[in-house]
Amino acid sequence: VQSRRSWETFGRDLCDYFEFIEANGFDWRELDHRNHETLLALYRDVSFDRFNLSASTVNRRLHLVIKFYQFALKQGWVSTLPYDLETVRVRQTKGFLAHTDTSGGYAVKPDVLLKTIKNKTLRLIVRLALLTGLRKEELLTIPVHYISAPRSISARSHVVVELDPQEMSTKGDKPRTIHVPISLMTDLWDYVIHERHETIRKHGTDPKALFVTAKGNPWSIRTSLNNQLNRLKLSFACHPHILRHTYATHTLKSLMSRKSTTFNPLIYVRDRLGHSSITTTEKYLHFLDDIEDDLRTSYQRE
Repeated sequence: VQSRRSWETFGRDLCDYFEFIEANGFDWRELDHRNHETLLALYRDVSFDRFNLSASTVNRRLHLVIKFYQFALKQGWVSTLPYDLETVRVRQTKGFLAHTDTSGGYAVKPDVLLKTIKNKTLRLIVRLALLTGLRKEELLTIPVHYISAPRSISARSHVVVELDPQEMSTKGDKPRTIHVPISLMTDLWDYVIHERHETIRKHGTDPKALFVTAKGNPWSIRTSLNNQLNRLKLSFACHPHILRHTYATHTLKSLMSRKSTTFNPLIYVRDRLGHSSITTTEKYLHFLDDIEDDLRTSYQRE
């Protein structure tokens, strides 16, 4: 390409894509699907639905990124191409939108979010996400029998819950351990024996999943949680994966402030999130200065 003006446009377009990758903690060489969508499909959806870019701009950027991946394949930087041309070029309905922001910062305000939610089931799902870092599929497939009666809990601060991929969806079908605050476990138990019990009795259903809809069925993994969060019409972005980012960032900030010489906050958060490498967890360190120093909100106290 001879035009220097085109070089500038190409540079901005590639920069935009890699800022999206960096802001979400993704690896541009990671070729597996996330929530049944490729990185390029996620980037396409964010461009349309979050930033309201025109179809011509999105297609131009996708075309350039595709050219970049073709170049990377020739250089041996990747072993295959991480996209399907027809999938990424055609706009589809809004799907999973990973958190990205032009400033790279995390914008979720947990207390404001929780106070806005009136539906008890949705509020419990969001609290579970904010306090454990569970992914969307994990939130909506966690079995009801993982919930313990408060009187059977001997721990003082949290309940250890073992996630079994034979019983629920987990990333890579790998087991891991999460810590559920006792206050949340108590409220989840109350939900199980009251609202949930009455709903499934009324509709004659018997789902294994903890959370059920008003008709007694499991929540749709693909659309239901996203739709419910969108209907809140908040002043900041809120999608399922942002709740996971918020858990990681706030938990790291809180644990690192303790300055313990025997406890490694990065390893703790890595294990709770189920990251295969601590390098992935370390990317959250970049955002610690972007959140308020005062974390004494009701969310953080829990």
